[in-house]
Amino acid sequence: MGRTILAEESLQDKLSALAKVGSFQIGLLIGQNAEEKDFIAHIAPTPTLDEGDLSSEDEDDPSLAKEVVRSKAPDSLYKIVDAVMAQHTRQVIRMLPGGLDIIGIYVVTTQGDFNSSANVSKLRSVLVAIHRTASKILMETAESRTEKIILHVCTQSLKTLCKTMEVSPTAPGLLSNADIKFQRGGVKWHEILYSYNINLKFWLPIDKSPQSLYKMVLTFIKQWVDSVTESLILIDSEFPNDDDLLDAEADEKPAKKKGGGRGVMDLTSQKIFRAEILDSCVPLIPFTKKDESSGSVCLMGAVAGLAFVHSKVTLHEAKAAVLVDLVRTVVARWEMHCDSLIEEPPSHLMGPIIHEAPRRVFLKGLPVSFCDYLFPGDTKADACQSANELLNIKVRDEHVDDSVETFK
Repeated sequence: MGRTILAEESLQDKLSALAKVGSFQIGLLIGQNAEEKDFIAHIAPTPTLDEGDLSSEDEDDPSLAKEVVRSKAPDSLYKIVDAVMAQHTRQVIRMLPGGLDIIGIYVVTTQGDFNSSANVSKLRSVLVAIHRTASKILMETAESRTEKIILHVCTQSLKTLCKTMEVSPTAPGLLSNADIKFQRGGVKWHEILYSYNINLKFWLPIDKSPQSLYKMVLTFIKQWVDSVTESLILIDSEFPNDDDLLDAEADEKPAKKKGGGRGVMDLTSQKIFRAEILDSCVPLIPFTKKDESSGSVCLMGAVAGLAFVHSKVTLHEAKAAVLVDLVRTVVARWEMHCDSLIEEPPSHLMGPIIHEAPRRVFLKGLPVSFCDYLFPGDTKADACQSANELLNIKVRDEHVDDSVETFK
């Protein structure tokens, strides 16, 4: 028997509506992998991109720009461009709180298009591109599961079929059967909040490095990542056993309710926990001595953190979700900062130059919250637009919490 995936009943209605429209669509599955079951929290249709959507890291690759141009409005799996799926992944992964990941894709297409042997290979190449992109921002702090979920929404039968595929290099890339269960109240998420004060200073060597500034600072950030992942983490001011459940009440079986109802589960309300990261405060080994450097890059500020975990998660898994969130949000900001420098004219100022990095805002009003980043001058409306374009979520201004963070 294959894996079991749980999703809210409302998702089934959404997928059925897409099937009735009959148009081809592909998108990302956002959710959480667990040992026994996987959970789908949201689906995000992949938009068409243009050359302006390429990152600073991809700008120098002309082949990617050509691929993006030919990717307009695909109408079958064969016409999907891996680079477009990877870029959507790169944008969405920044908007996820800890605990949530891109766990697969959904495809709305005909039975013949999905079953084509050539398109099975295409599905694998798309999933590999997504996996590599989503894993990169983790900087080896955690391993993204290589078994990915595929939901096929058939435009003829209007049914949703669930498969999985292993995307590790040695795997044959075959589709395996999986069981998806749509249940009302079937997924309950606990929220973990934390704050982290970051103060990093990296010295840049005088000699010109073959690496770009982007990659050079990422190397320095990796040193901090290796250090912070060894930190102690308190949950609600306590340091419990890693094997214990985050929610002790999750072991208690809910009372059975009388009455019918398709896939109804009796679940308690969402709980909020607070985490505290106790790092070693040991200074990082500098790349070079101060008097041998050409300058420095400083990252300073208070990071607001957020993670969501399923109701029966262990303390070990909850702590891992917090660390993943911290690493992803710091790396995402450096990536976005470098992207913004491409559009900025060269500065002739002498001395330290202060750039205000994008600050994190949270998008509330859903079973799980997402996030976005606002540069100076951006407004809540920009966050609402990003949520609509990248996640297909309509968020109102009052649901954008932009008061949680300062970051310089």
